[in-house]
Amino acid sequence: MTAEKLPGKPVGRGRRLAVAALFVAYFFLVSWDTVKAHFAPDEMFAIWWYWHPSPWRLLTSQFELWQGYLRPVGGLFYLPVYLKFGLNPVPYHVVLLCLLLIGAWLMYLLARALGCGDLPAAIVALIACYHGGLGNLYYNSVFVFDVLVAIFYFAAVAYYARIRSSGKLLSGGQTLLFLALFLCALNSKEMAVTLPVVLLAYEWFFQAAPPWRPKALFRWLLGPGRVMCFAGFMNLLFIYGKKFGPDGLMNGPSSAYQPVLSLDRIVDFQERYLGDIFYHLPRFGWPATLLIWLAVTWLAWRRGRPLLRFCWVWVLVTPLPIEFIIGRDQACLYVCMAGWAVMAGILFADLVTFAAPKLVAIDSQCRSLGETRTRALLAAAGMLVYALGSWSYKQTVIDPSKPALGLQTFEVLAELRAMNPSVPSGATVVFLDDPWRNAGYDMEFIAELWFRDRKTRVLLNRANPMAPEEIAKADAVFTWRDGKLIRVR
Repeated sequence: MTAEKLPGKPVGRGRRLAVAALFVAYFFLVSWDTVKAHFAPDEMFAIWWYWHPSPWRLLTSQFELWQGYLRPVGGLFYLPVYLKFGLNPVPYHVVLLCLLLIGAWLMYLLARALGCGDLPAAIVALIACYHGGLGNLYYNSVFVFDVLVAIFYFAAVAYYARIRSSGKLLSGGQTLLFLALFLCALNSKEMAVTLPVVLLAYEWFFQAAPPWRPKALFRWLLGPGRVMCFAGFMNLLFIYGKKFGPDGLMNGPSSAYQPVLSLDRIVDFQERYLGDIFYHLPRFGWPATLLIWLAVTWLAWRRGRPLLRFCWVWVLVTPLPIEFIIGRDQACLYVCMAGWAVMAGILFADLVTFAAPKLVAIDSQCRSLGETRTRALLAAAGMLVYALGSWSYKQTVIDPSKPALGLQTFEVLAELRAMNPSVPSGATVVFLDDPWRNAGYDMEFIAELWFRDRKTRVLLNRANPMAPEEIAKADAVFTWRDGKLIRVR
């Protein structure tokens, strides 16, 4: 008996609701203090990027994959919150937590759609509620892109799997809905490009492998492979936009998002990847990383269990968009984590199923409880150990790093709130100096967002030195002295 579907009476609706309420309480208990976190250093640019153009551009960019517009679904998070609450970080974090809770629910639904029973799905939900290795996902709201792509990714795969598990093909309307979810995932973050490969793995392991004869393969592409073909075409438009579009992240050889195909980059990423997934600091060295992959591969392929093999493909393929870009870890692994969570749920349920009868046979107290209750106690103990371990990891490893996040941005916003400066609409504003004295245009982004006028121009003398006569023409002049904002005129 495999752990995907454990023997015994299914858990009733009331008990499931009680467990769900417990998980929600655990989620907020562990994460609610993140609402006190500051804005991340990149966040002022992110808000400005979506606010500065017209709202019409944000709307049309949702459909123009070939333009390479920067993650336009993110604008649907940032713009409404900014227009309602301004530059107060608390509402951004509150909305982020709500999105993370939706992500946890969708990860649970994904596990159920893939065939997980009650216990494996519960383990998936528990891991989804909080994973300390992805700690900055919960308090750094600039990683909302990772949350958004995961929400649409999980929803798309769960929707597809639920229909295909019944033996049916997606209808025209269902295909459109799936492609809409995929479009939103692509417009959230580049991680979504792996979704067609995940669909292929699902078809391969859960339905039937594509035939290799040309005519039969063509018929398969018009049938079970039809959705994959549509998604693949969208991928081509998307990748073209990211490489050649006017706003493409890979547009230019010096781009930080230009992948570097090298063994060193693979080893560096894999050590980060497994270190975060397995709560290991400092990260694993390459020998340990290789051994873990060998063990995971053996566990996935030692028996004919399609779900474990599907998870193996998931955890191998989903990180590819970031594997060759330097320094990507923690929150960037949210999509990848789902495969690990489902695999962990299945293997843990296997362990419980194996251990419960052994304990009943050798222990009188377990014998008096019976196998079903013993299995329940083992499952509860395992989940409790994970929850307490994650809580301890958060307090000792994650929490100490939060106060330093975006401290300079926090101090600048505090000065602006204290002075509360205003300028006429369409004004030219000059900052003679600003706290970012070596690089960056954060002061420009913050000031324009503060004045909330798209016609206002903010110029940084530090970044682009200006002649005295140019400064004299400005409508307002500010500077910074000893960490204080000074209005010169």
